[in-house]
Amino acid sequence: MTPTMKYKNIFLQCIAVMAVVPIAGCYDFDEFSRDTYAIEDDRTENGVTDVEDKTKYADINIDYMVSKEDSARCLSDLSGVASIFREFLYQGYYSQHQRSTNLTHDIYAGYVANNQPKHSKQSPDYLYTDGWSAYRWSDFYEGRSVEYRTMLRAYKFNPSPERYKNMFYITRIYYAFCMLAHTDTYGDMPFREYARTRIPQTNNVAYDTQEQIYDAMFRMLEQAVDEIDPEDASQFKIDRDDICYFGDVYKWLRFANTLRLRMALRISNVDPARAKEEAEHALDNKYGLMTSNDDNMQTVPKYAPVDMGGLNDGGNENVHAMTSVLFGGESVMSWDMEQFYRNLSTGGAVYQIKSGRNGSTDKVIDPRCIKCWYRAKMTSNLLADAKESLREDYVGCHRGTQEPDISMSILNYSVTKTKPKPERGLDSEFWFNCSRPTVWLGYSESLFLKAEAALRGWRGADLTMDAEGYFRAGVQASMDYYMIDPADAAAYIDGLVALSDGSFGGDKERALEAIITQKWMAVFPNGNEGWAEFRRTDYPRLELQLSNMSGGDVPQGKHIKRILYPQSENSNLFFSENGELQAANSQGRRLWWDVADTNNDSGKRAEPRNFR
Repeated sequence: MTPTMKYKNIFLQCIAVMAVVPIAGCYDFDEFSRDTYAIEDDRTENGVTDVEDKTKYADINIDYMVSKEDSARCLSDLSGVASIFREFLYQGYYSQHQRSTNLTHDIYAGYVANNQPKHSKQSPDYLYTDGWSAYRWSDFYEGRSVEYRTMLRAYKFNPSPERYKNMFYITRIYYAFCMLAHTDTYGDMPFREYARTRIPQTNNVAYDTQEQIYDAMFRMLEQAVDEIDPEDASQFKIDRDDICYFGDVYKWLRFANTLRLRMALRISNVDPARAKEEAEHALDNKYGLMTSNDDNMQTVPKYAPVDMGGLNDGGNENVHAMTSVLFGGESVMSWDMEQFYRNLSTGGAVYQIKSGRNGSTDKVIDPRCIKCWYRAKMTSNLLADAKESLREDYVGCHRGTQEPDISMSILNYSVTKTKPKPERGLDSEFWFNCSRPTVWLGYSESLFLKAEAALRGWRGADLTMDAEGYFRAGVQASMDYYMIDPADAAAYIDGLVALSDGSFGGDKERALEAIITQKWMAVFPNGNEGWAEFRRTDYPRLELQLSNMSGGDVPQGKHIKRILYPQSENSNLFFSENGELQAANSQGRRLWWDVADTNNDSGKRAEPRNFR
């Protein structure tokens, strides 16, 4: 049975809320027409009027009318949409990042390990921590959804709505992008009522199943790409405050198609027919997918200098620089990450381990490791000078250890290559500096998406190589993003084990493991995506965390599969039909698209079956 929520009549709720606070969301409005963005001419000025929407987008369209008073409010909101859009983009993935993402997703993805004793036996060790994780839920509904609603109504309910059509749909693209990270965190969530901006933030709404959410997101992307006209010079444009693409509509369209392909592959095991259909529509679209690293979807930090006497008063710098070096080494390289840096290729960058006065040993490692991380045993003096001891090596930490070792006098594990004193500008020698943008969906990932699409036999005009060709191109794009020396990049690619051990010789599962493992490397440090892909494919082969403090919520010997709904939702879950959502609120329960467990009941890794 589809879990839904039993609520009082929404209209009566609106009347009750309006009696206290005037909220625009409690009126009924008109729809977008079937093929245009125009507002109907027969709107009513008072009372309530519903217009039946019979299009394929009926459940996500704005199908209601506003009063004169609310129309005036929406018109007034137009003057502020640029600044709202900037905040919408910035906070979408950055908001409360350490508590809502770094201490959960980044660790569960296998990228980093917790090195802070006060964080032990909490979310890094599978014990749900509402004081941290609930930020993600509240920021989405009370922050991003409110900003989204304000902008869409301003674009829609004004005397010249046609002028704002492009920005209307660009905003919807990014809202779907934000929702993807959240539904892949929790599973079922309220979405369609928020997508159509109908329900005020104070109202309770029905939970959509994750299948319904994916369906709605696919249609939002399809509708947006079909409706946006990049050649229309009359369109209202946000450029300076568009901190992702600075008003380049073509980049937004390529991003939307790439996002659609990412989502299609996410459901490839649970609904292969729909996955193929959505993927081929994206691959065939006239605007294409990402074409270079210039198309990367990323967040540019606001950046403000931080007083080193008060490290925790930051918040505007690159989040990974903050959680690793600026917070004293709380987040460190994981053991898994170290192993993949060392073992996926026989080539790469050569570095030396000094021993004695004149002795040294040459080693080879993934050049991205040298770009992103300091060697172990960093001291406060070394950090102050942004130097490292050449007698030390790169060292990762096992995830889930109950004895984190953090001290500004010496750090036993590798931390991000960050200068301890924040400074403006980008320095390729210290990759995770405070001004570095964070990529959430990049060109290299798009190439790995194409590699898997080709492996699955999908078709499309934008699919011109085989899986191995896109695999190579994806690794190269990742190297280019990090500005790796061409000789080191070539040595790494030429030495890739997956290109010499027969991984692309016909066994699709082996080829997929190679693709996903390198995609995981390229997606770093985006734990949202790294964790989602690990759960979907069970690649790469991550070790089991050393500790599980979930009290049985995640069975011993298993990997965490989702995050609990926040405690603020307990009353809503209590009223779900047959208690389905309440009973399913477990961190050990697989999401809809996660069709098989990573480990068996004995805690041993099960062999993945990604081609059913």
